[in-house]
Amino acid sequence: MKKLQSATEWFKKYDAKTTQQMARHNRAGGDVRAPVRSASEGNQYDRGKFLSRKAGQALTANHPLKDEKGRPTPAAMQFKRWGSAIPQSEADLRKLKATGERLKARHKPKS
Repeated sequence: MKKLQSATEWFKKYDAKTTQQMARHNRAGGDVRAPVRSASEGNQYDRGKFLSRKAGQALTANHPLKDEKGRPTPAAMQFKRWGSAIPQSEADLRKLKATGERLKARHKPKS
C-alpha cells in the first residue's frame, strides 16, 4: 500500500510541476496544448498524435522509464498525463505507439 501511495504522490508532484511549467511557457507566448485525459470523440485524434509521437521518441532515444530508485521518469509519466498507462518496458512503448496510430487513423479530422 505504501508503494502505491508514494507512486501516486510522485505523479501528483510531477503533474503539478509540469502544469505550472506549461502555463508559464504559454504566458510567455508558447503554444503547448493541455493533455487530453478524457475519452471524448473530438480529442482522440490529438491524443493519438501525442501517443504515437512521444512513444516513438522514447523508443528512438532509448529514454529510461525508471530512475535509480525504481520510480517512473518524466519520460514515462508524460503518458499518464494523457490518460494512458505508465510504460514499464519497450514493449509497452510499442503498444502505446500502435494505440496512437490506431486513434489517429480512426479519428482523422475531415478536411
